[in-house]
Amino acid sequence: MPPSAAKYLSAFGQGITWRSALIPPGLALLAGIIVSIIISALLTSMGDFASLAQDTGFNTDGISYALPFVLLAMSLFGSAVFRFNVQAGDMGQASGSLFASGAPLLITIIVIGVLWWFTKRSELKSPSPNRGTTWIRIGITAVSMALVLLLLELIFAARFSITESGGVVDLEFSAVTVRSFFLPLLAILITSICARIAGHFKGSEAIGAPFLRWLIPPVLVTWTHLVVSILALSVVAIFVIPLSMDMPWQTIPALFINVGLFLTLLVHLGGVSASAQGDMVGYDSGGLSESLTIFSREAPGQLWIGLLAVVVAVLAATLVATVTRRPSWTVAGEDKQQWAAAWKLPLAFCAIWGLLSVLAVPLRAHLEGSAAAASMFDAFGTARAGVGPLAWSFLIFALWGAVIEVLSRTLGPRLVLTVPAAAKFFAGRAVHPHWGQALGMSEPRHPLIHPDAVTPAPPRAPGTFGIAGPMQPGPAAGAPGSAYGSNSAAYPGSPPQAGPGTYPHAGAAYPMSAPTNSTYPGAAPPPPAETAPPAPFNRKKVTLVSVISGSAILAIVAALIAVTQVNGHVFGPEAAVEKYFSALSDGDAEDALKMADVDVPAEQRQLLTNDILGAAKALPKDVTVEDAQVSGNSATVSATYDVGGSKSTTSFSLHKAGKKALLFDDWKLQAPELFYLSVETPGLSTVKVNGIDIDTDGSALALPAFPGLYSIGLAEETDLVSAEEIETRAFFADDAEMEGDESALLAAEPTDAFRTEVDKQVKTLIDTCAQKTVAQADGCPFGSYSAENYEATNIKWSISSYPTVSVGGNSSGGGYFDPEDSTGLNGGPAWPITTETSGEAFVTGTYDSFFDDSDTFDDTVTFSVDGTAEIVDGKVVINVDGDDYGY
Repeated sequence: MPPSAAKYLSAFGQGITWRSALIPPGLALLAGIIVSIIISALLTSMGDFASLAQDTGFNTDGISYALPFVLLAMSLFGSAVFRFNVQAGDMGQASGSLFASGAPLLITIIVIGVLWWFTKRSELKSPSPNRGTTWIRIGITAVSMALVLLLLELIFAARFSITESGGVVDLEFSAVTVRSFFLPLLAILITSICARIAGHFKGSEAIGAPFLRWLIPPVLVTWTHLVVSILALSVVAIFVIPLSMDMPWQTIPALFINVGLFLTLLVHLGGVSASAQGDMVGYDSGGLSESLTIFSREAPGQLWIGLLAVVVAVLAATLVATVTRRPSWTVAGEDKQQWAAAWKLPLAFCAIWGLLSVLAVPLRAHLEGSAAAASMFDAFGTARAGVGPLAWSFLIFALWGAVIEVLSRTLGPRLVLTVPAAAKFFAGRAVHPHWGQALGMSEPRHPLIHPDAVTPAPPRAPGTFGIAGPMQPGPAAGAPGSAYGSNSAAYPGSPPQAGPGTYPHAGAAYPMSAPTNSTYPGAAPPPPAETAPPAPFNRKKVTLVSVISGSAILAIVAALIAVTQVNGHVFGPEAAVEKYFSALSDGDAEDALKMADVDVPAEQRQLLTNDILGAAKALPKDVTVEDAQVSGNSATVSATYDVGGSKSTTSFSLHKAGKKALLFDDWKLQAPELFYLSVETPGLSTVKVNGIDIDTDGSALALPAFPGLYSIGLAEETDLVSAEEIETRAFFADDAEMEGDESALLAAEPTDAFRTEVDKQVKTLIDTCAQKTVAQADGCPFGSYSAENYEATNIKWSISSYPTVSVGGNSSGGGYFDPEDSTGLNGGPAWPITTETSGEAFVTGTYDSFFDDSDTFDDTVTFSVDGTAEIVDGKVVINVDGDDYGY
């Protein structure tokens, strides 16, 4: 075995290797489990979770035990799965799975943060002596942590069965998926690599990748911008979740950083999308696809305040980008390469936000079932749903990286010299050595080795990592003076000769070309006057400008918020519907018609007036307007309202007609279809609606009306006719079914005076007919067939008893009226006359017998009186049906 291989393999037998590789992931897992248990306890304390057991019969205890480890796996970008297997006897067997992904970022930050911190501390205390050992530690950390996590997922997976109606349902809730092993493994691996680089005094050379030095400054700038912006907006999300999103407070720890990440996307002019497709247990998503940006009408105006967080994050990133680059005044002559590396920062922003857009931002669910499940559960099949960034959002962050790049090369130096403490805090050990004197910095422990500050190294033997002798001074990329060496020299106290591939010990100081002073050794000497660093901003002026700029920004943001809020609440589609209902509630029909005229002919607008609507006994109230569904220039708004104790819901269509005052949307309400107020008015040519005379067609009233409670009564009450006033509700046409299909009935009833008059006229008619000298008089209710047959003469009638008649029959006051029967021969309102007890008439006369003798004749006739009684010009007129000989 080659000596170098044996040296690397010997690291497996060293206790320091195992301690350094196992303690950090152990602590990270412990911290993640504790936080996951706390969050799980909060989630399972919600009432919805408690009702799950009652509604479904699920074993919530098993789910409670599994949930912390599911959350832990998801925090490392794994996925949760809910599997079911149904055995339904004769119906067969069906199976399916519901996968969910989306990292609870609070747990992610704690697990990754603890792993990174303790791995870095471990490397600082006991640095790897060579690259092989570094990779061995990284491998042990990644594999061991991933395997332990997988083992925990298997042990604490929730498995239970439900037996019902002769069938058995086997259920499993866990994080045991392929994704839950490989993505956490990758996350742990990357975190361990970064932490070893950050903790080892050789930086990226510790893993044999010195070229990564070029990557660290732009990544640090991107990371600074990311942390500052998400930290600020996550604090905001703590209040947004329970107040604006109407979610239980128990969800705040699990979601507030995720919401902060979504807010960061939005305030940086990116976008968020929500989508769903497919059938899920019989529910068809309909191919939902919605998107939201800060410019969307649905976006709350308060989002614009988030631009303040953007400004702070950009300034912090500008400080880091400035001090991690060699200052221009330390370059002899004109720096022709000043903008040669300007592409790195936009690329770093694009790459990191691209990874976040794939791993950290999306919250997704995927349902898939077998063919038997589709048959058993009726349309159960594959479905997908999720929330994530719009595809182009990560490219927007490349533009922000370009903005920071430009600021760092223009205003950056003066900004750094104005607030040097902030620059040193954010950049840390990554500060470029040539900024040492300008910032008055002492050398940080194990500073980052910047490629453009490296002193060329003398030739060395092949296969050696360091140099046996001391480093020689030399210029560094055009800098006057030297800086860090790219390779380690022999350090005081270190072995005289470093073995192949080994590092000097951690306690050694960096080789410098000049003695150590209070500033970075090897930094450029004070430059000539013409190349002196730029003067910092005048603090008084900076304060004044900051106050004015901040006030201006706040004023602009406040104005934007005001415009957005006013546009949404005063000029939005919901506001247009609310204004329409306000006019209806005030009884202002004319104003309602101005806002949305209706397609009704002028002759049918008798009820669409202020007099009619304003006099209604009840108008729309308790109006609840739902959020508008907007699609381009069209919108649909649902509204629920109450009319006299009956609620109804209708939908309104609106279209955007342009702008008002150049800033506000002008939404126009499309004419709603009105309900036709339908009332049967038998025999009445005119009725009163809400106290106003309205003409009918003689038998019914059918006219469009606004929503309200209307009263209908007789146009004029007399001694002869009366009617009880009726009430009927009107809604919009699409709600008419609430009142049923039957029309209301306004039934005019004859009074006692009317009936007395009818009795009087019936008797007068009978007496008049009794004076006739014929067997059958026209228009009379009685006659004699015998007298007609005998051709009797000298006929005389006498009334033995008068019939008893009734007016209106059983239909009076509420029965069905035939419109033809309800109008008399003279066009007035009419009621039927019916006989309750028959009358009798006695007739006498003479006739010629067969032998030309004259004989007497007599006959008794029973008769009834039937016909109608109507009102003509305010008087009662009866029309009696003739009766041929009493039958």
